[in-house]
Amino acid sequence: MRLAFFLGLMLCWLPGKVLAFGSIGHQQVCSLAYQLVKPDTRQQIDLLLAVGPEKQFAEGCIWPDEARREPAYQFTTPFHYLNVPRQQSQVKATDCAARGCLLSALKHYAALLKQPGQNRQRAEALLFYSHLIADLHQPLHVSYADDLGGNKTAVYYFGKPSNLHGIWDTAMLKSLGYADNQQLAAGKLAALPPATILQWQSGQPLVWAQQSLTQTRKVYQRYKPGMLFSQPELDRDGPLIETRLLQAAVRLAWQLDQLLQPAPGN
Repeated sequence: MRLAFFLGLMLCWLPGKVLAFGSIGHQQVCSLAYQLVKPDTRQQIDLLLAVGPEKQFAEGCIWPDEARREPAYQFTTPFHYLNVPRQQSQVKATDCAARGCLLSALKHYAALLKQPGQNRQRAEALLFYSHLIADLHQPLHVSYADDLGGNKTAVYYFGKPSNLHGIWDTAMLKSLGYADNQQLAAGKLAALPPATILQWQSGQPLVWAQQSLTQTRKVYQRYKPGMLFSQPELDRDGPLIETRLLQAAVRLAWQLDQLLQPAPGN
């Protein structure tokens, strides 16, 4: 049992598994956002996708995780997370590392998206910006460097070796049915009161990062070494990861409507 546990943890620490909201979450967020944006914004997205590394928006939102394994894009690795000291309860803009973080990257790619033209640079900016908005809403992407955002925090997920980051990235979404039902998130979004969606269309990345850190601190307060995460914990935390996924989609659409305004006369 102990050997299986540590083998599982080693698999979770392999390159490419660290610090990335799972593909399920990224596809769901971008698919929803694509449906939510204004028609003019959707047209701008399609024009950029035509010259970009991926031609479909939902699939393209996974691309930044694949790209950072390439030498030319390795500099983007720290863009996927934000680390703060464990004793810190409030996110500050100065928490961003010198080599960048979620907050600085979102600011950088937002500036590129505001520029005119359909070119490869803006197409990549669209995919990075959309991907990172989703990462920002996964609580453990705003976490602690010494634990790699929960990747080194061992737990059992329904009896199988796992870690906190993997649970929040992918495992809960799979258990909740998001891997097998592409319409599940859309149905939950449609059931929300308009006032709730309007409330989510506010704030900015620093505020959304604070929301993630607040939840991350709660996650660690409940953690015990080797703890079992099963149905009671899924019932408790599942609604939160669903809410964060929906918030990411609503806020991404809201931001893209502002960033991708067509040039006058178009």
